[in-house]
Amino acid sequence: MTNYITEWKQKELIAKVSGQIVAGMEAACQFAEGQAKARAPHRTGLLKSDISHKVEARGNEITGYMGVFKTSKAFYARFPEFGTSRMAARPFLRPAIWENRAKIMKLLTGGK
Repeated sequence: MTNYITEWKQKELIAKVSGQIVAGMEAACQFAEGQAKARAPHRTGLLKSDISHKVEARGNEITGYMGVFKTSKAFYARFPEFGTSRMAARPFLRPAIWENRAKIMKLLTGGK
């Protein structure tokens, strides 16, 4: 009887899988950013140009962010997204994600 010994390369496997997950998160965030830019109300184009994304990997956690960040010049992005007492909401960020969630999940898992 032959014994087969399989060498477990845990660090290499984790590095490879993490790289694939980061790539999937990057693709999903980039897609959602494009969808949000297409839906954003625009008068001057500042809001549309300030929509961006970032992917952070810390330890075993990989997080993707998409939207208008606090350091942006388009500080007013929350007003069209959620509305005000004088203006009806015209959401563009949330629908970019919710209406494309199947495509986003496919991108996260490495699909196209």
